[in-house]
Formats: sequence, C-alpha cells, structure tokens
Amino acid sequence: MGGAPTMLAVRHLAVLVAISAGCHKESPMSPPPAAAPPFTVFTPLRGGQSQAIAPGPPLVTLLASAATWWEHDAPVTAELPPNTPVAGTRWAADGKGLRVGLGTLDLATRQWHAAPTLAALGQSGPGGDTPVKRVAWFTDALHVALVLETRDPSGRRTSEVVVAALADGSVLGRYPVTAVMAMAAGQDRVLVSASNKVILLDRTAAVVAEPAGMPASVSRINENGGMFAATGATGAVALVRATDGVVVATWDVHAADAVPVPHGVVAVDDAGVVRVGCLQGNALKPVAEAPSGALGAIIQIVGERVVLAGAGADPVRVATFTNPCH
Repeated sequence: MGGAPTMLAVRHLAVLVAISAGCHKESPMSPPPAAAPPFTVFTPLRGGQSQAIAPGPPLVTLLASAATWWEHDAPVTAELPPNTPVAGTRWAADGKGLRVGLGTLDLATRQWHAAPTLAALGQSGPGGDTPVKRVAWFTDALHVALVLETRDPSGRRTSEVVVAALADGSVLGRYPVTAVMAMAAGQDRVLVSASNKVILLDRTAAVVAEPAGMPASVSRINENGGMFAATGATGAVALVRATDGVVVATWDVHAADAVPVPHGVVAVDDAGVVRVGCLQGNALKPVAEAPSGALGAIIQIVGERVVLAGAGADPVRVATFTNPCH
C-alpha cells in the first residue's frame, strides 16, 4: 500500500532519531590520570654501613673497616682491612667480587683479598702510614685511579693521582695534586676535586678538561651512565659529561649528595629529603621530592632502587625508583 506515512509512523521515526542522537552524544573528556610518584615509601634496612654504597646490585654498603649486604633481609657483614678507602667501588665483570680499595671482596666467602699486582702501590711508608688515600675503580673494574700521598726526604707531603692496570700493576700515568676532596671514575675518565678546582683526567692521567661553571669546593662526586654529578659545599650540583668535561646543567638544590640518572639527577639534602631534577636545556627542573628519614645521607642508584645511607644504628633506607626524566 502506498501513500503518506501515518501519524503514528512519523512519531515512531522521531523517537528513533532522538535515541540515535543521544547515543552519539560525546561524553565530557575525563582528566588524564596523575603521574605516579617516582619513589615508593622509603623503608629502613636492619644494619648496614654509612660511608659508601656500591653502585649496582646487589646492595652493599661500606665503612673503612667493614662491608654489609643482605641475604633474605638479614644483614651479613665482612671485615675489611683498617682504613680501607671504600668510595669508588665497582663490581667485577662476573658479578661475584666487589673491587674495594686495592683488592676484591668475595661475597661468597665473605673475605677481602688484596690484589698482588697493586701491592707495591699500597706499601706503607717508614712510619707505617699507608700512602693510598682515595681509590676509584673504572667501570671495567680492571683499571683503577688512586690518590697516593708520600713524603719527600725533607718530610714535605706530596700527592698525585696514579692510574694503574689490575692485570700487571703497570702505572699508566700520574698527575700531581694537592688536597683531594673527592674523586670518581667512569668508563675511561676520572673526575678529581682538588685544591678548589676540578680536573677531568683520562686513563693515562692526562688532563682532558678543567670543567667551567662548577660548584665551589666540590666534596662529593658520583658517576652513572657516562655522567658525573658533582656536589659542592653549598649544596649546588653540576651534571658533567664524562667524555669532555662539559657542564651540561647545574642545580642549586642544597644537596648533600647527588647521583646521575638518564636525563637527570637524584639528590638528597641533609634533612633526608630526596629530590629528582630532570634535564631541561642547561638546567635541572625539579619534578618530585619525598622524605626518606635518613639524616646526613649519601645516595646511590642500585638496580631499580634508590639507596641512602646516613646516621643512626640502622642507617640504610631504600625505595623503588622509576625515573621520570625522559
């Protein structure tokens, strides 16, 4: 049957059109989810040392006479020779031994063994004092930079940075220094803070650069991923490229210590507040902070955790870390 639609059909069609329009109505946009904080809550570990933290897992903390790590959350401690320089440690390639001072700590046997090839460099002087004041192992754990302090016949103290090979103890280079306050080594560079200036040396102890724009009186240096983080006495941090010593960025963050991460820096102040600064141009932009409960702490990245070691009977605090810098 032809002809015009009935009134009932027209009304039915109008209802269908209205329902269809309602189904296609755009819902208001919901706000994007808030970014997750880069840290979990910092938790204390039982025991531990507070002078140095080994970079990279497993977690080992050190003092000049002892090292502590954790097995099934229980602290295990091994003795080190008295006055061992514990900063600048590196894991051997097999991951079983930690280069500490002029030797290797075997975690399986809980014993430290001196490197015979380096014994001559660490030989005590006539008064019994050790000449080795600082040690920094390169990332290959087969080369080492050390600060040697000796006395000439008149009794005057002299010091130098010496770079040596573990394989045979051969000295690859020497550079005279005075009043070394901090030192760290990377792949083939070592950054030294001495006599109120900072010097970048290569693996032959030749000067690569004297980085410009550094904080005054650099007292802490950490290396990670081809970058150095140098912290000055007033708390300013400089991010330094290891290859050429260029200061990529600075950050006035009142830090006690800082460590580089890809495209940024993680720093801790004396009150234990941890802050993340991400690289933006020639500056580090603060993007997150969290209290840790560790006072006067040093800082290190160990695997997927940020680790602090500070004051107190249980000085170590750890938190899972997700780098927000891209």
